[in-house]
Amino acid sequence: MRLRIKRLVCAIVIGVWAACAAQAQVAAGGAPAARSAAAREPSRTQQPSPASTLPELNLRSLKVQLEAFQDIVNQNIRGSGSDPFTLLQDAKGSYLPRFGVVFHLEVNLRPLRLITPFDMRPYTEEELRNARQAKLERVRDLKALLSALLLEHGGKLTEVPPDQNVAVIVHLFNLPSEMTEGLPTQVVLETSRRALLEAQSQGLPAAEFQKRQTLLEF
Repeated sequence: MRLRIKRLVCAIVIGVWAACAAQAQVAAGGAPAARSAAAREPSRTQQPSPASTLPELNLRSLKVQLEAFQDIVNQNIRGSGSDPFTLLQDAKGSYLPRFGVVFHLEVNLRPLRLITPFDMRPYTEEELRNARQAKLERVRDLKALLSALLLEHGGKLTEVPPDQNVAVIVHLFNLPSEMTEGLPTQVVLETSRRALLEAQSQGLPAAEFQKRQTLLEF
C-alpha cells in the first residue's frame, strides 16, 4: 500500500515538473523544433530591394539631358511664331524608375485683357466666347509643336532606356470667369524612346509621328 502511494506521488511530481518546463520553454520563444522550423522557413515579408531591379543609369548625364530638353521646350513655347503661348511655369523634367522621363509645364493658351484699376470693365460675353474658341484652336497648335520637338530632340535623351518612355504634360490655365466648357486643363503626349529612334531613322514626318503617340486632353 505504501509503495503504491509513493509511486503515485512520484508520478504527480514528474507531471508537475514537465508542465512547468513546457511553460518555461514557451515563454522563452517556443519549442526548439518549432524555432528550428521557423528559422528554416523563408520570411514572407522579405522582398528584393527595388533598387536591385533598376537599370544602370548615368544620373549625372541624364540630368544634363533633361535640362537641355527643358530649355528647348521653354524657348519654343515662348517663341512660337508671331503669337507665342504664355509660359506660366517653365518645363521641368523628372525621371520615374521603370517608366522613363516626364516633363511638365503650365501654359496660358490665350490670355484675356488685363483688368486693372485703370480699366475695370468686366469681360463681355463676346470676349469670353472668342477666347474659348481661340484656346480650342491653340490646343491643336500646342500638340503639333510639342510633337515636333519630341521627334527632333527626344532621341537625344540617350540615358533613357529604349523600352522606357518620354512624356510631356502641359497644364492649361483658365480664369474662373472664362467659358471653360469643353476646354481641357491638361494635354499629355507620351511615346517610347524606341518609337522616337525608329521615327527618326525612318525620316517620319512630324504629322505622321504625331499619330503614333499617346495624346490625351482632358
